[in-house]
Amino acid sequence: MSKLLFILCFVSLLLTSCSSEDNDDLSIVGTWKLTAWDVAGGFDINKDGTVSTNILDEIECANNETLIFEPNGVVSLNKTFNPDIDIALLEGTTDEYAFSVTCDQQGIIGFATTYSQNIDTVIFNDRESIIIGNQLFRVVKESITVHNEDFTEVLTTKDLTLVYTKQ
Repeated sequence: MSKLLFILCFVSLLLTSCSSEDNDDLSIVGTWKLTAWDVAGGFDINKDGTVSTNILDEIECANNETLIFEPNGVVSLNKTFNPDIDIALLEGTTDEYAFSVTCDQQGIIGFATTYSQNIDTVIFNDRESIIIGNQLFRVVKESITVHNEDFTEVLTTKDLTLVYTKQ
C-alpha cells in the first residue's frame, strides 16, 4: 500500500513539474529583442542577389528595439526600429522593384502600456501577439505597400510580421 502511495505521489510530482515547465516556456515576462521583420515573398532590397523574407537582413539600419514585459502587466518599448521603406514595382515587370530606405532619424521613441496574456496569446496596443517557443510573433496587417514606379498608386499591400526573441 505504501509503495502504491509513493508511486502515485511521484507521478503526481512529475506531472506537476512538467506542466510548470510548459507554463514557464510561455511566460512573457522578460526582455524580447526584435530579430525579424518578415514579409511573405520577401525582397532583395540590398541587391545582393538573395531574396529574404526578413527585411532586417536586407537593410543596414541599426536595430536596438526591445520589448520589456514586467510581471505587473506593463510592457515598455525603449528603442523603436522604424525605417521608412519605399517600394515600387518597375513598370513592365512582375518581380523587379526599386527601393528607397531611410533609417529612423527621429531618435528613440518609446512607450509603456498594459498587456494581458492568455496562455500563448499576448495583447497590447489592441493587437494580438503569439508566443511560439522563445519567439513572439506580432502581425501588422497591410503594413508594407508596393507602389507603381512613379508612386502615384498603391498596387498591393503585404502584412509585416515582427518577430521578437526572448533574451
